[in-house]
Amino acid sequence: MRIGQKSRHSLPPPSDIMKLYVTPHLTTGNNRMRFLADLALFVEVANTRNFSRAAAALGIPTSTLSRRISALERDLGFPLIHRSTRAFKLTDAGQACYEQSKALVAEASRIQEDVAGIASRASGRIRVGVPFDLAQTLFIPLFARHISEQPGTSIEVLSITSHPNLLNDSLDLAIMVSHQLRLPDSSFSSRRIGTFARRLFASERYCIVHKRLQHPEELTEHSCLCLVHGQPLNQWELRRDRDHRTIKVQGAATANSVGMLAKLASEAMGIALLPDFLAAHPGFGAGLVRLLPEWEGTPAHVFAVTPSEMQVPRVRKLVTFLKENFDAALNDL
Repeated sequence: MRIGQKSRHSLPPPSDIMKLYVTPHLTTGNNRMRFLADLALFVEVANTRNFSRAAAALGIPTSTLSRRISALERDLGFPLIHRSTRAFKLTDAGQACYEQSKALVAEASRIQEDVAGIASRASGRIRVGVPFDLAQTLFIPLFARHISEQPGTSIEVLSITSHPNLLNDSLDLAIMVSHQLRLPDSSFSSRRIGTFARRLFASERYCIVHKRLQHPEELTEHSCLCLVHGQPLNQWELRRDRDHRTIKVQGAATANSVGMLAKLASEAMGIALLPDFLAAHPGFGAGLVRLLPEWEGTPAHVFAVTPSEMQVPRVRKLVTFLKENFDAALNDL
């Protein structure tokens, strides 16, 4: 039985009140939230016994408050307040609704304050997803320094590839790399925190065995190691001042991380487009040789990606720290 079928002056029993959540007009999340918000407005009106005072306390126009209470009465199916210019009086159903709702509204207010208090803390754990190669070289030292400067903060670092789903992986923050100034097709909030150059590298052993590379076009005659993002990124854009060349390359191996490309290059598998810090790192490139020193690839942009623009303070502080210290960390490598 729907609530609207009850007497218009008596509150239905609790079992019928629960049916509000399964009646057609209150089954969606938005309707439920509006209903609970309107209950809170009603409790304020009942507390002050005056629409004008309640509206002033809530910071909304009196006309808006009156419309919301009328909408609540339509949802419930019975009047809550006797409308009179001379006196304010709750109906019997309104008094019963007030008694049941005020505890609910007070609890909701307490929860809001508690959650807001937790969210406002600058300390706490942050789950960060970072590509393994960037974590090993750039970001673990940055994280260590941030923790030392922010007592009470802890960071859980997870290795990621490509572009993870932050919500599915329960990440507060992810570090992503793109060759564009904005992340393509991202449904999350992103902030560019730094950029690094990419250059052509190969091992000394590869250079001894293969023809010396003198022009970008000659890359088609070499084994080139391509990054895979869905499919191999085999269109290499090279720049020398205002001179731009796009070369379609191919090779004996591909990988879905730049660190693995550096490792493949160190094993004389071919030529790779790499940042200097990976080409020189003993765990990755281990002293690769730079080729065509006047030419560079498209730079890589590093982004801090969060599920929402509304970041809790501890995440916002970390993102700001990474942006402010990225270039210095890069130069120290």
